[in-house]
Amino acid sequence: MVTILSYSERADLQLELASLANELISKLGGGVSVSALIGYNVKGNADMLSKYFDRVFIIDSENLKLFDLSNYVSALMEVVNKVKPDIILVSGNRRGGAVASALSAVLDVGCVTEVVKVEVINNDVITYRSAYGGLGQARTRVLTTPKIIAVKPGAYQRSTVTKNGTVEELKVDLKKSEIELVDMKPKEAGVKLNEADIVVVAGRGVKKREDLQMLDELAKILGGVLGCSRPLSADLGWFPNWVGMSGVTIKPRLYIGIGVSGQIQHVAGIRDSKIIVAINIDPNAPIFEYVDYGIVGDLYKVVPKLIDELKKIRQR
Repeated sequence: MVTILSYSERADLQLELASLANELISKLGGGVSVSALIGYNVKGNADMLSKYFDRVFIIDSENLKLFDLSNYVSALMEVVNKVKPDIILVSGNRRGGAVASALSAVLDVGCVTEVVKVEVINNDVITYRSAYGGLGQARTRVLTTPKIIAVKPGAYQRSTVTKNGTVEELKVDLKKSEIELVDMKPKEAGVKLNEADIVVVAGRGVKKREDLQMLDELAKILGGVLGCSRPLSADLGWFPNWVGMSGVTIKPRLYIGIGVSGQIQHVAGIRDSKIIVAINIDPNAPIFEYVDYGIVGDLYKVVPKLIDELKKIRQR
């Protein structure tokens, strides 16, 4: 029997970890899935999580209002000591990655980050993560117990397996955070690319920021969302995040790359899309090696025609 503890400060990412936990428990011959619900005013998520985990432990404290890494790791250690897990799954977003690394140091156990797939081979848990800039995958077997696995958001679908889990609140003494909040500014809202069924991605071939309106119109007609490749976000600041190995990993039913050259780091983030379509003026663009359908042409001519044709279809 294996015990798997899952942690993320975001409830939606906990459901992705629940999916992986259930898969591992099934392949390892049975066990218990546990969720650590840690933060300030988080009790409201307990009943929801109990439908997807066998046990839910709550640590709710005003001293967790700000993300102080030492306090969050101390709180998580309380759950670790309580359940003594064999495997600890952490969502590998920014905060989760920090927690996983710090927890690994405290426990003196192995930790693998940026994990995109986990398998069980001969009763060993094997993790997979991108290597050599996305040209290959590194397979890792962690020998310690527990083993910490930080899973890249979007690598697994949210769990659909319902349970009747128990909820227990733990009282923990946490020191007041030494971090002082000076100011807070709202972050520019970004679309949830990893949850969309249809994603249109703008690449470096888009000449001006205003031209994104045309691509956004195409995405909306298709019922999808608009994203971008790394240069448009990291270099030009047009988007808060990007699609790719170092950004958001997606696997929609339909991906359309417009003006995307198709560097391996980008392809690593879209390779699991069911249908891949590309529009690029360069017939030798690397993206064409991975597509199901490719259009060689000027995006400023092709996209307006696509929009017109789709509008005609909707009017029928």
